[in-house]
Amino acid sequence: MFWKRKPRSPQPDPSRSGDPEIAALRAEIARRQEQIAALELELFDLDRFVADVETHLGPLQRRLEDLRAQLAEARRRSPRRARRAAYPDSFDDVEAGDRFGRQDASTQQAEAPPPPPPTPEPFDESRDAEIKSLFRSLAKRFHPDLTTAPEEKRWRAQMMAQVNAAYAARDLEALRALAARPDRPTTAPVKTRADLVAELRAEIERLGGVMAGLERTLDQRAATPAVQFKLEVSLARHGGQNLLGEMAAQLEAEIARAEAELAALR
Repeated sequence: MFWKRKPRSPQPDPSRSGDPEIAALRAEIARRQEQIAALELELFDLDRFVADVETHLGPLQRRLEDLRAQLAEARRRSPRRARRAAYPDSFDDVEAGDRFGRQDASTQQAEAPPPPPPTPEPFDESRDAEIKSLFRSLAKRFHPDLTTAPEEKRWRAQMMAQVNAAYAARDLEALRALAARPDRPTTAPVKTRADLVAELRAEIERLGGVMAGLERTLDQRAATPAVQFKLEVSLARHGGQNLLGEMAAQLEAEIARAEAELAALR
């Protein structure tokens, strides 16, 4: 019948078509997202290493520096006691020799060999590789810098916070659970081909800016001692050596010696 309106054929969705240009643009976006995730992983690992060094060595280093300052002041005020504390057997005074030559508990503890560093946990290379691979994959999916939409950016920030926390804790199961989470579905209206191509090209350019910023940051970090130190610790760990633990034990031994000398000067 003439009055029956024919159903309107649906508009083709260029995002689902086999358009080679759109496919190439999307492949370039995926490649840049992968590079951004790898750069983010490098920065995250370096920041976590610096935090670990501060946690393990920072308080000990500051305590030792404080004791050294106190020792310098005590030696300045009482040079004779300082000589006695350093060379107790060189004095003719028997009482002084007995007093300063006798080792009390604190001196014996200071002169005792430092305790062996704690045995490091066995390094599981395959587990570590899976943790890093999952982090890169999740960062590629959820990193806030990978979108400009405010609402999606907020959601991505929440997801990425969970990813960072799981990676920092080396929690493989949590990372696997996050990887099983579905991506947020989008309900954006169908775009024309021209709009979609323009949007993809703009996204490629934006991701290029994000990559350049991360690379500049890494170049700046490369000039810091932390990067070289991280490499030394990593090489030692692969050889079964706990370099941070050894440094902490050495600082503790120096602190014990400084405390014993300071006690003798007071």
